Amino acid sequence: MLKALDIQNAIKILPHKYYKLILVVGPKERQISGILKKMSLEFGYDYINLNLKLSEKLIRIPFDERCFYVEDYVNEIVESNHGSLLILDNIEILFEKHLKIDPLLLLKNLSRYKACIAHWNGKVEDGHLIYAVPQHPDFVKYRMDGHDYIVIDTAQ
Repeated sequence: MLKALDIQNAIKILPHKYYKLILVVGPKERQISGILKKMSLEFGYDYINLNLKLSEKLIRIPFDERCFYVEDYVNEIVESNHGSLLILDNIEILFEKHLKIDPLLLLKNLSRYKACIAHWNGKVEDGHLIYAVPQHPDFVKYRMDGHDYIVIDTAQ
C-alpha cells in the first residue's frame, strides 16, 4: 500500500540521480491519485493531469500529424509549471501508438531538467516495468536492469 512517506523518502534521493524521476507504479485508482494530489497541495508541487492538458493541445492537430507535436507540447506543459517538482498523473495518453513516442524515454528526458513524479498505470513483474496487458494495443514492457530512476511499486 502506497504511503506519502514512501514518496517523500524517494524525493530525498532524487538529487543523487541522473534522472530525477519517480515512477509510482500501480493500477489506476483513486488512492494513488489522491495521495499525489494531497502532496501537491501540502508541499506546493505542481500537479498535472497530462491526459487532459495534452489532449487539449492535440485536439486541434489532425490525427496523423499529432506525432510531430506531442513532445514539444509535453515540454511546453512542463515548462509552464515553475515549481521545484512536478507531479504527472493520468499519463496514459503517452502510450497511444499513433503518437509514436517512447513514454519512458520521454519521462526520463523531462526529469533531467525538472524533478518529476509520474503515476505509471501498470505493474512491476520479473524485473520489468509493464504498461497494459500483452493483448492490449498500447502494451509496453521495459527491462529495469540498471535504471537510474526510482520505482515505487504499490503492489508490495
